[in-house]
Amino acid sequence: MKILITGGCGFVGAQLAVHLQQRGHRVIAADNLVRRGSELNLPRFKRHGIEFFHVDVRNAEDLAALPADIDLICDASAQPSVVTGYANPIFDITNNALGLIHVLEFARVRGCPLIFWSSNRVYSADKTNAPPRRATATRLVWDKEKYLRDYAAKLIPGFDADQGVSEEFTLDGNERSIYGLSKLMADLACQEYAGAFGVKTVINRFGVISGEGQFGKTDQGWVAWWAVAFHFGLPLKYIGWDGKQVRDILFIEDVCRLVEVQMENLDKLSGQVFNVGGGAGNSLSLVEATNLLREKFGRDIPITYENKPRKADQSIYMTDNRKIEQVLGWKPKIGISEGYDRILTWIRENEESLRVLYGSEEKAASVR
Repeated sequence: MKILITGGCGFVGAQLAVHLQQRGHRVIAADNLVRRGSELNLPRFKRHGIEFFHVDVRNAEDLAALPADIDLICDASAQPSVVTGYANPIFDITNNALGLIHVLEFARVRGCPLIFWSSNRVYSADKTNAPPRRATATRLVWDKEKYLRDYAAKLIPGFDADQGVSEEFTLDGNERSIYGLSKLMADLACQEYAGAFGVKTVINRFGVISGEGQFGKTDQGWVAWWAVAFHFGLPLKYIGWDGKQVRDILFIEDVCRLVEVQMENLDKLSGQVFNVGGGAGNSLSLVEATNLLREKFGRDIPITYENKPRKADQSIYMTDNRKIEQVLGWKPKIGISEGYDRILTWIRENEESLRVLYGSEEKAASVR
């Protein structure tokens, strides 16, 4: 297949591009190269024979210049930081929502299917934080007994205290962040284009994705950022809930494997939405990530605390994967410890180039 990946120089896009090219597909990566570090993927693309186009999805004219004979689009283009959007909401909305409309129009005119990277952030924090919870030594957990007692008359649709959040969970609420708003707009646009124009769309509402090749930062990509911080001895900060907030982690190899399965089943998947993540068995708190890396490195790094959670932050989010498992038989295979080992190997192999990217953080750490 001839596959266009928008956001092709981002973490997910670049890893997917190499993965699919190695499996015999012809891959075209399109990116505006705005995110620092994305340009480092260009020599890698050249080695693998991946064609690159400098494209900004906010400009329909850029997309018009792309080859017409595309068999599939994987749209991973986005401004990925949840924090940034509050300072400049128009930036998030034009990148993540209007940009996606341009990609959908490209798909509609050329008659090619689209796999879209949505997000668990389409679910509002005021709703995901509603089920009762309690704190253990290392994480927050949903209080199943209290939930079943307090909600006995009517359980929350789409929520399971053991499995997590499914596709049936409400999309109401006003605490999803501007980033979450922009992804919800794009998510619904994909569904509408499937119904209105017959564009074959598959919407994946991903939880946290991580793995080797991710340039983690404090405001996005925290799993990889934890590994980078330990490697270079940089300070970490727990923001809210004493670092006990929980996310399920999905590693990039499992994402690439999922896309391959979805590519083989595009006709039956058209217009469908899937919640996709590591699930309860692959969940992790900030405290637990710190403890795991302490064990792997045999040392500690400075940690500070900020008591107030970030606006619209979710205290616990875990993905109920049962729909994707039932429809496609897909399950994540990479566990937390193995995933971190892969990230750490990548950091060691690319230490010098990463030191350039994280040099300002390292210098700041040395004077604290």
